[in-house]
Amino acid sequence: MQLSTPSPDIGWPAVDFTLRDPDGTAHGMSTAMGENGLLIAFLCNHCPYVKAVIDRFADDARTLQSEGIGVLAVMPNDYEA
Repeated sequence: MQLSTPSPDIGWPAVDFTLRDPDGTAHGMSTAMGENGLLIAFLCNHCPYVKAVIDRFADDARTLQSEGIGVLAVMPNDYEA
């Protein structure tokens, strides 16, 4: 298990994308971008760590949104499984 996080490669523009939620609603970078940026979090709904912090993450997301930062949470796994 990695104990330190490498510095991200910042300063390059992200490519726009569109992903659909389980209901078929499209969400993407261009529609979620806030006036002060966008946070994209990759979460898994059955991960014990995510389960432990999801309420705090939701509170933090609301705070960021009130400050003009869009928030998207992406689950890369099969949501039905």
